[in-house]
Amino acid sequence: MPKKDARTAGEKTRDRIVDAALETLKTEGFAGATSRAIARTGGFNQALIFYHFRSLDGLLLAALDKTSAERLDRYRAAVDRAEDAQHLAEVAATVYAEDRDRGHMTVVSQMVAGSVARPELAKEVVARMEPWIELCEDALRKALADTPAPQVVPLRDLAYAVVTFYLGLNLLTHLDEDSARTEALVARLQGLAALF
Repeated sequence: MPKKDARTAGEKTRDRIVDAALETLKTEGFAGATSRAIARTGGFNQALIFYHFRSLDGLLLAALDKTSAERLDRYRAAVDRAEDAQHLAEVAATVYAEDRDRGHMTVVSQMVAGSVARPELAKEVVARMEPWIELCEDALRKALADTPAPQVVPLRDLAYAVVTFYLGLNLLTHLDEDSARTEALVARLQGLAALF
């Protein structure tokens, strides 16, 4: 017997709207992710966006929350399996490729770019980086436990630097059509991890 979907009609509608917003961010970018475009992508009336999310920004943040939650789960599982810094770098490279190929990077990059000129949205996007910094701090604590690195640079600062680097890498992936340099950089970081 097939498993019954326990979500309410309202929850299903919200999920459908969020999925349409994610797809629109991936294909049209932040500037193109209007309520009309999202409704067209999802095949629903745009009034549903405002009924369920109150504003377009509320919907776009819900879309960012959804993709971030899914990716955080994937990253946490990957970090838990990593045995040392080198293995952690290999896992990070694999998950980075998944992020690129599945469009997570596009969503994050578009939301960051779109929030630059909008302080109220920027504040919300920055707040959503905190779980990523915490995850990175945990990963670094595990990977660098037997090294002097935590005494030289506080792990929290190092985690912030890694998240900042990763965000910059996301942005460059979209700006530079030739991904060879970013791919080479990821490979080089894997080699550097062996030093730890």
